[in-house]
Amino acid sequence: MIVMIKSAPDTTDGALGLNLATQSGADLVLMQNGVYFAQKNRLGTFSGNVYVMDDDKRLRGLKDSDLDERAKIIDYDKLTDIITGGKKVTGMF
Repeated sequence: MIVMIKSAPDTTDGALGLNLATQSGADLVLMQNGVYFAQKNRLGTFSGNVYVMDDDKRLRGLKDSDLDERAKIIDYDKLTDIITGGKKVTGMF
């Protein structure tokens, strides 16, 4: 299962998305302001895969060294592969 988060960590929607992913064992795709979740010490006990949209990360001035070691940088082609790879996408928060 994949949970896509576009909302910042300090929003209700962002926190809800991370909680859903953590509780259900889903993977995360972080885009738009959701990329801030990939910063060190923001993912808490989350244990799934973390995919971060490269364009959104760069537009917000985040450097790879700012990110949690679990973060995998992806582009739109890779996002398409993840979504169509048989995993269920539960929603966007």
